[in-house]
Amino acid sequence: MFDFLFPNHPFGGHTLRLVAQAQQGGGDVFDIARAMKGVEAGDKDAWERAWLELAEKTDARAKQALAAGHQRTAEQYFFHASNYYRMSDVLLTIAEEPKRRERFRKAQENFRAALKLHEPEIEVVTVRCGNEEYDGYFSHPVNPKPGKWPAVLFLGGADAYAEEIYFGGKQMLDRGWAMLLVDTPGRGSSIYLKGIKTRPDYEVPGKACIDYLVSRPEVDPNRIALLGISMAGYYAPRVAAFEKRLKALIAWSGCYSVLDDLYDFCAHLQPVCQRLLGGVSHDEARRQLKDFTMAGIAKNITCPTLITHGDKDTLMALEGAKKLFAEIGAKDKTLKIYDQSDAGGRIHCSHDYWAHNLPYMLDWLEERL
Repeated sequence: MFDFLFPNHPFGGHTLRLVAQAQQGGGDVFDIARAMKGVEAGDKDAWERAWLELAEKTDARAKQALAAGHQRTAEQYFFHASNYYRMSDVLLTIAEEPKRRERFRKAQENFRAALKLHEPEIEVVTVRCGNEEYDGYFSHPVNPKPGKWPAVLFLGGADAYAEEIYFGGKQMLDRGWAMLLVDTPGRGSSIYLKGIKTRPDYEVPGKACIDYLVSRPEVDPNRIALLGISMAGYYAPRVAAFEKRLKALIAWSGCYSVLDDLYDFCAHLQPVCQRLLGGVSHDEARRQLKDFTMAGIAKNITCPTLITHGDKDTLMALEGAKKLFAEIGAKDKTLKIYDQSDAGGRIHCSHDYWAHNLPYMLDWLEERL
């Protein structure tokens, strides 16, 4: 069994991400450990079998609980099953696209089954952007204060599902803020089901998402923030450089150039990026990714900005976060680098430090919302 608490292999890194989400209701750490007990690092077939078996068993438990009238139990199992189906697809290749789409549908099906049982309400929504339509969720806050709600647009990285990143953002709901999750280009249902590839000018779909939030009568248009995790450490700053309706920006990992700071920096992410661009070759990916940059653009970010990044991040270069921070035009800006002085948080997205990094980011945001 590989080590997923202190990982030194990609299998461990993927599993640690789910362990972090499990703290927020996205799985069970002991089920995860049992499923991975017989999986050796690098054995992709064993990985897929183990996660699929756990997903199907948990899916069945959810349906049994629902049939027995145990709605809270069913909700928990549906949420867990959604993430387990997700884990079964993370190592699939472009050649296995039909299987990937089927796993996504199962993950989405379980997540939406949980939503029907969830309080407060999480609405299934769509956001129109030109000729494209993106699927997503508008999550109502827990015990909001009187008056209109603050709201956060939470963007995931690479091909992350809206369903998956919910577990990274749900603490915002506990603070009385609404949260909008949208499968923008290259992510979740947009890439899995609709073939909408990613794009460098993320300000375009970003504007459509902010327009949607402003259109909601419950939302305070003067208290809208943007948070981007992982590769969305490029997407979110790109949106913020063009979007003046934002009250604050958080980059949960910072990225100045996707080509330099992610694609060339981390070879095992190259197939993922090639797929997000529409299944292109290595050379074509490198050509297209030259446009995924904040050069000459970061200076236009004027809203308060926070970037958090680990100094041992092996997926996204720390130097990219530093370069982005240096060029941001906002007077109120903070770069938090987790290093040897911290007990954890030094890895990608600080997955091993969510009990500390999440409150840090949300406290910072609370002061500005």
